[in-house]
Amino acid sequence: MAKTEQVVEIVRDGAVLVAGVVLVLSTPWLPVAGDREITGALLLLGLLLAGSALWAMGLASRSSHWTHVVLGLVLVAAPWLLVYPSGVTTADVITVAAGAVALVAGLLGVRERRGAVALAA
Repeated sequence: MAKTEQVVEIVRDGAVLVAGVVLVLSTPWLPVAGDREITGALLLLGLLLAGSALWAMGLASRSSHWTHVVLGLVLVAAPWLLVYPSGVTTADVITVAAGAVALVAGLLGVRERRGAVALAA
């Protein structure tokens, strides 16, 4: 892997890390008061997202990128899967934005890895 590709991958994984940290740190202020299940699920998903980003930074593997894709899809669908109550637009936006960042970063990582494997063969 060339130096510039490695830097791009670290920046991409750093964006996923920031999205996970923002999700975790914003959980106490998200307007889903009284719904501890949703708050707990978002906290757990944010921790998993941040952990997968650290994993991706430590190991350059395709599995970490697929983990970003899966977590991104879950986060994008979370407002409907978890049935957010009405009037929690901020929680919707933060959840979907974090999911979109993870999804795009994961798909780009998978595509880049697939290209690298094809070139090596």
